[in-house]
Amino acid sequence: MACRVVLNLGSGSRRFREVSKPYIDRDIFEPLARAGARVVHSDLKAGEGVDIGGDLFDAAVQARLRELRADAIVACNIMEHLPEDYRQRFPAVLDSLLPPGGTLVVTVPYSYPYHADPIDTLYRPSPQELCALFPRFQVIDARIIDSESYGDEFVAGGPWRMTRKVLRMFFPFVRPKRWFSHAHRFLWLFRPYRLTGVVLRKPAA
Repeated sequence: MACRVVLNLGSGSRRFREVSKPYIDRDIFEPLARAGARVVHSDLKAGEGVDIGGDLFDAAVQARLRELRADAIVACNIMEHLPEDYRQRFPAVLDSLLPPGGTLVVTVPYSYPYHADPIDTLYRPSPQELCALFPRFQVIDARIIDSESYGDEFVAGGPWRMTRKVLRMFFPFVRPKRWFSHAHRFLWLFRPYRLTGVVLRKPAA
């Protein structure tokens, strides 16, 4: 049965999905919409293109999300940004939002640079470790996904952006946290970013 409602957690704004990273909408959400799914975007920050804003760990927000009775939940690249106590609670929250028989898609970086938003705990689980957080769920797929390298990003930015990125390396004292994030990416100059991705199904009963 095709999904009727897809809940996208940590969605970001419409500009983020359609302009800054247009492949998100083009390759994921547009095909779902064409297939007849209703996609509901939820994020901590309210904004354009965010259907339900608020803290996922707030009971009132959870109640609103639970009312959707989503057939599928997408939770991509959230867990590395959660403090440890929240990360430990996260699987139970997802379980509570998904009706029996629903599908859960979770991705987390596996080999990826530091990227604070506003924090990065450097949580980098394997597919097996991620599946173990959802022991009641059936594993449909679990794998490590290779993406582009920082070198690909670097060249795609063009000469001006390439020059700016190199010059930025000489100013670590300006916004040090962002500088570290920028510098850390150079370790992936010639190797791909890698993500852990799992597709799970909640038991029907």
